[in-house]
Amino acid sequence: MSNNNSALVAIYAHPEAYPPTLNALGVMADELDEISVLHRPIMESNWPYPSNVRLVPSGPAMHVREQERLPLLQKIKLFGTYVRDFRRLIVAQRPKLVLIYDALALFAYSLVRKTPLPKHKVWYHNHDVLEVPEGRLSLNWFASRAEKRIFSKLDFFSLPANERTKFFPMERLKGRYFFLPNLPSVNNYAAVPDPGPPEDEMRLIYQGHVYAGHGFEEIVQLMPFEINGKKVKLLLVGWITDEYKAEIERLAKERGAEDCVEIRGVVPYNELAKLTASCHVGLAVFNFDNIMASTAGTASNKIYEYPACGLPILYFDNPHFRQHLAAFPWAFATDLTPGSLRKVLSEIADNWQETSSAAREDFRRRLNFEATFQSTFQQILLASQ
Repeated sequence: MSNNNSALVAIYAHPEAYPPTLNALGVMADELDEISVLHRPIMESNWPYPSNVRLVPSGPAMHVREQERLPLLQKIKLFGTYVRDFRRLIVAQRPKLVLIYDALALFAYSLVRKTPLPKHKVWYHNHDVLEVPEGRLSLNWFASRAEKRIFSKLDFFSLPANERTKFFPMERLKGRYFFLPNLPSVNNYAAVPDPGPPEDEMRLIYQGHVYAGHGFEEIVQLMPFEINGKKVKLLLVGWITDEYKAEIERLAKERGAEDCVEIRGVVPYNELAKLTASCHVGLAVFNFDNIMASTAGTASNKIYEYPACGLPILYFDNPHFRQHLAAFPWAFATDLTPGSLRKVLSEIADNWQETSSAAREDFRRRLNFEATFQSTFQQILLASQ
């Protein structure tokens, strides 16, 4: 085993698209001498990384949507470059730990490990379950099969939701499994100022990929409306297609509520907390049927970033989310009907200061990334000696 006190992190995306990866790098940097992060440069880098964290871009920079539109052969060429860079880094750095964050990076590693390599431990943390259409050849198709084959070679495996274990060949895993919920970091959120209560208006915020199934249409169709004399406004922050943006704007215009909806677009993660804290309610609604929605109770970092900023949240009223959120006084269930939305928003307005304080306290005390990751990482470091 290498004595080099370093790690290599591999993600076939950009780490700033995945806040839990940024959080992990912050904790790991305190324990290791060096961390290299092999990634695809599909967005600009704005995060203040620790001085011992080095970003290593693989292949040409391009927007993620541009990469998605590439012909298959060009995608394969990009992937081949990533495989080459992956092997070169392992050989040059000789890390004691290789941490892999997605199925494509794991596929690349499955090819790299067929060649002679310095000894190391391998840890696979899966952010999102890979859903691949049957009978359609693609890099994701090959990655989904490589993921199953390599499970017996993993030293450590972790997920942000225990409900997702059923989508992986856990019976083949000979290493250790860890549950690591996607929670915000104390380092990033503890200094966020407490938000002020709603006065003339109540601002609802959603942060993340903006698309149908999060309650936007139901809220816009109520507009313009007031809760306890406060005008309700909706702020959407994150990537959105031109088509869906036009649909939301059309709905708002039909209701005469253009001034009630603001579509901000993508905001760098290091600027997001301040913007969130300028609002009053976080939207944590998942009203659609897929793997992500059915397992998001501990896997969606946005759910817990809202209370980290002192915001109570709205969540969709179903058994999964009630299991994970019903016990929190700052979490309010809605079925998205007009009566339900008005009722819970009125409850929030009536009890905003109490629920906001409870949210911040739960974040500081237990709902933060360090509370679970630090002990897990210590165990992995000990096993990697």
